[in-house]
Amino acid sequence: MQKNTYKQMATLMAPYLKKGIAYRQKQVRRLLAIYDDIFAHEPYLNDEITRVGRKQIIGYWERTKGESSAVRKEKYKVLCLFYNKANLRGKVPKPK
Repeated sequence: MQKNTYKQMATLMAPYLKKGIAYRQKQVRRLLAIYDDIFAHEPYLNDEITRVGRKQIIGYWERTKGESSAVRKEKYKVLCLFYNKANLRGKVPKPK
């Protein structure tokens, strides 16, 4: 992930991290890992947050089928939160 993209995501999630709760820090690390994985597997996105959509999220869920349902549920929650904070269009597809 490029430095600029990381800064954009950190800026959007700063109010969420403000309290310093360890769980929230873990969730933001997960969010960064999700986007890092998506950008690594889909180079045509050019590290633009707004270009990540339903197809890329579904691809991520397919690549991480081996994770437990609890982890996938937590990742889904942080993705939903990020979509709301970033005012991105559409809904986050749920993992199966």
